[in-house]
Formats: sequence, structure tokens, C-alpha cells
Amino acid sequence: MKMKRKIKIERVSNWSIIITIIVATLFGFISFQSKKEFHVLQTTTEQYILCEKAAKQLQDGSDYLTEQVRLYVMTTQKEYLELYFKEVNKTQRREKALTDLKQYFSDTEAFDSLESALQYSEELMNTEYYAMRLILETDGQQEIPDELKTVELTPEDEQLSDEEKIKKAREMVCDAFYQEARTEISDNVTTCMNNLIKQTRNKQGRATTIFSDMYLKLEVGIVILVVLMLFICFIVRRLVVRPLISYNRSIQKGEIFPTIGAEELQSLAENYNRVYAENQETQKITRHQAEHDTLTELLNRGSYEKVLAIYEKGEVPFALILVDVDIFKSVNDTYGHAVGDEILKKVSRLLKDAFRSIDYVCRIGGDEFAVVMVDVTSNLQYTVEDKITSINKELAKVEENLPAISLSVGVAFSDRENPGENIFKDADRALYYIKEHGKSGCGFY
Repeated sequence: MKMKRKIKIERVSNWSIIITIIVATLFGFISFQSKKEFHVLQTTTEQYILCEKAAKQLQDGSDYLTEQVRLYVMTTQKEYLELYFKEVNKTQRREKALTDLKQYFSDTEAFDSLESALQYSEELMNTEYYAMRLILETDGQQEIPDELKTVELTPEDEQLSDEEKIKKAREMVCDAFYQEARTEISDNVTTCMNNLIKQTRNKQGRATTIFSDMYLKLEVGIVILVVLMLFICFIVRRLVVRPLISYNRSIQKGEIFPTIGAEELQSLAENYNRVYAENQETQKITRHQAEHDTLTELLNRGSYEKVLAIYEKGEVPFALILVDVDIFKSVNDTYGHAVGDEILKKVSRLLKDAFRSIDYVCRIGGDEFAVVMVDVTSNLQYTVEDKITSINKELAKVEENLPAISLSVGVAFSDRENPGENIFKDADRALYYIKEHGKSGCGFY
């Protein structure tokens, strides 16, 4: 069945490549964006964790310093002083937390609150240093840490007794001002951390939304790709695979190609069919030339031998009729070969007309003919004899400068009595008998 609209494989291929490139580009873009947003999500998550860790570290460090300074002024035990400055100089939890926060959030509005907290913290540390210096002044034996050597007491405080100095130091780290400063520090740190956490969560939310959108686009792209691949498979099967299978079957069966499929394959089928038809015609002509006599158009000797061999091996009864043109050599010598050829054509025509279409009329030599008359038995001798008699009557007439001639015929039936070596020799004996006894007649074995 011929398609109403021809589709080119080349066009389908080009569009498939274009669409594939577009989809691949889309996938690449989605993949790049997804990777980018995943990185943002990962970074913001890490920042969120850092914020929480830094906030706790900052608060813990501040609380620890307060605890140690209070224990020192209350007990005057040197170990608390050492623990305080160990935290300040070595552990440095507050400083490390502030460094981490400043690394990521120094340019944000939230860091302003942290700056305020740092100012309060500095003022608080000055208060703590002054209180610890007061305690150290009560014990002239203690070595003063380097951080406190620069702290100078006021003249009024220099005049205080040891008990008064200890009392004032305790009041400084426990009074309302000190507690208010700690509260301010805690509130500013909390405000800063809340803002930072809010910013981080906003980034996380945005990244999550974009990432989800990218994932959705990726799913849509995969669906489009699958549909495209299925469509291409359908087109290829319909326009290429099925026609090629049909062509293969046609070749196996020796048939023409159906004009189906893509335009290129339809053109291929049309060209093949044209060549096939031409080849068939050529083969027909070649086969006809190979099987037939050129002059008389009767079956030639090769065809005769094939037909005779088939019927000799078969079970269908038949008769072999050998025909010889009498005095044909004299005719050629007297009238020329052109007249001789016309006589052969006339004999061929009369034989062809006399016998049935199912019988095989052959020219097996120069003036020798043979007829394989099929599906007959020996009780039909009269029929054969009548046919030969009628032919001889026609040949006895002189017409169109053709001389009168006659035929000598020998016949052998496949169901003959006492058959000889083969049916050809038996028919030839019958023919020889007629030739020896006056010619122009029909003899039977």
C-alpha cells in the first residue's frame, strides 16, 4: 500500500538529531543548575550548622570566663585565675567563634548586633581585669599576669584595705551593671544568631525550591526523551524496518517490491521494480531464445530432450512422432535456401495447427521435427494418421512459389507392444520404414 504522504528518512534523521541536541542541552543546563543549587544548599546547610556551633561556643566561652572570674574573686585561689587566662589565651572559644562568624557573615546586617556584643564584651573584660587586679593587690606575693600588669588602680582604690579591695572586686563582678552587660552581650549574640540563622534558612529554602524545580524539569525532560525515542523507534520501524523485511520476502519469493516506507525506500522499490520488470522481460526473451528454434519458433532440440526425458520417467501415456521433410535437400539445391526456410516455416505452422496446445512441437534438426503428444494411447493411431494425412494434403499444394513437398512420419506410443531399447529408436524405425517404402506417409511401431 503506497503512502499518501512520503516521508524522508533524511528529514526524520535531521529532526531527530536537532531535537536530541535540544534535549541534551536542556539536560546539561538542568544538570548544571542542579549542581549549582545543590552546592548552595550544601553550603548554606554547613553555614547553618556553623552558626549553631559558633553561637553555643560563643556563649559557652563567655559563661566560662564569667564563672572563673567570679570563682577567683570569691576564693582568691590562683587556679581560677590561671583557668581564666588559659581560656583567654589558648582555648579562645569566643575568639574562634567570632572569627568563624565573621568569615561568612561580616558583610551582613546581622553582624552589627555581634559588633555591639563585642563592644560590651570588651567593657566587661575590662571590668573583670580590674576586679582581678584588685584581688592580686591583696597578696603582694602573687605574680601578676602580663594581661593585668597594664591595669592601674585608681588612687582611691589604692588606699583601700585588702578586705575593701576584695569586697569591691566581688561587687564589680556581681552587681547589676555587670549582669546588665552580660545580658546585653547575650541578647546581642542571640539577635545576631537569629538573624544569621534566618538568612541561612532563607537561602536553604530558595535552594530547595529551585532544586525541586530543576528536578521536576529533569523528570519532564526524561519523559520527553522517552517519548521521542519511542516515536523515533515507531517511525524507523514503520518507514525502514518493515519495508526492508517486505523487500527481503519479495526477493526470496522472486516478486516485485511493495512501494511502502520512507520516500527513499519507495524510490528504491520503484527503481528495483523497473529493473525487475526489465530483467524479467530480458529473461523471458533469453529463455524463449534458449528454448525455441530461431527460424520456426518451435521448441528446439534441447527443449525436446528435456520434455521427452520427463515423460519417459512419468506415468502419463504419450506418443513420440518423428517427422522428416521429404526431398528437402533437392528443394534447397533447386530453389535455394530462402525457399527451403519458407518450407520449414510452413511445415512448422501446419504441425502447430494440427496438434493441441498441450502437445510439444519441436524442430530437432535441419528438416527434422518431433511431436510429443501427451495423454494418448496406441488406440488413437488413427487420430495421428489423420493429422499427418491432412498436413501432407496441404503441403502437396503449390503456392507462392513454394514447391509441393511431403512428410514422412514415424510414431511410437509409450504403451506399444514389444517396446525396443527406447521410444526414440522405435519411432525412428517406423520413420525409416516409411522412407524406404515410398515416403509421404505415417508409420507406427
